Amino acid sequence: MGYGGAGVGRLPDGRVCFVHGTLPGERARVRVVHERKNHAEAELLELLEASPRRVKPRCGVFGSCGGCAYQHAAYPLQLELKTAQVREVLRRLGGFADARVEPAIASPLEYGYRNRISLHHSPRGFGFFQRGSHRVVPVGSCPLASEGVNAQIPSLDPRRAKPGSRITLRAENPPRGFSQVNPPAAELLADVVEEMAGTGGALVDAYCGSGFFTRKLRGGFESATGIEWSGAAVAAARELAGANDTYLEGSVEGLLATTLKRSGPARPVLVADPPAEGLDPKVLAAILENPPVRIVYVSCDPATFARDAKRLAEKFALDRVQPVDMFPQTADIELAALLALKTP
Repeated sequence: MGYGGAGVGRLPDGRVCFVHGTLPGERARVRVVHERKNHAEAELLELLEASPRRVKPRCGVFGSCGGCAYQHAAYPLQLELKTAQVREVLRRLGGFADARVEPAIASPLEYGYRNRISLHHSPRGFGFFQRGSHRVVPVGSCPLASEGVNAQIPSLDPRRAKPGSRITLRAENPPRGFSQVNPPAAELLADVVEEMAGTGGALVDAYCGSGFFTRKLRGGFESATGIEWSGAAVAAARELAGANDTYLEGSVEGLLATTLKRSGPARPVLVADPPAEGLDPKVLAAILENPPVRIVYVSCDPATFARDAKRLAEKFALDRVQPVDMFPQTADIELAALLALKTP
């Protein structure tokens, strides 16, 4: 399986071919829909030999809706595939041939875990984009969404929405600022981050949001400082602040270097949970110029993490990587990684 959820096979002429809806070990008859010099993309026409680990998708629009990639795969297989994909991305993009990647931790819920979804409007109704296009696939419910979120879909009125608009449905009483969409799995991720961070004098939490990781870790440190650009998230974090945690409103690019320097002679521990784009070059430079004793890097994109880890390898050793399945049935992968400062 390729990163993104397509099965990888070969055509009679030897070219690699990517086919969504297939699984490792299966044989299929396909139709090529996109030709490239060294590879092709195809659609599944007929399954000739099915994998024993294939299951029936729960969603009627699986295969056309672009949200899910793995509803046809048994959940243990999904975890194995995502673990293998992290290893491959680290090898190919980061140059880490023997990275210690632990087996992915399962989400407590395989379905019904999302506390928010975003639906696109079209003349046909509200739904999700079709894979590879902006054509809307209407949905009456989403098996990944919680009951409270799905209950809101029937009340949506397409006549009152602007063409091409998007609406976000949320569970009741959502936290302000950024929050994880899969709360039970987020708690497992927080446990991993806490174990990797350990204890110490100072903790710096970059991209802290409303303080999710800071509150989890602050008990093990003398001081904790969160950095976040969103004023609403910082306000929410400050409302729940303890005696030893403070929150700075502003960009990580502008504040991280100074915050690391202010941590004193004992090097701090840095937690970084950047957006999918990864760390800005200015942030990487600040880390390398003022290196913490260790970094716990939380990533929702293994590719950008591999790129950043390769850059940080100048002063840090990649100790281990732990995928956590925040998004079952989809191709998305979340991970936490521990990087330790090398001994001079």
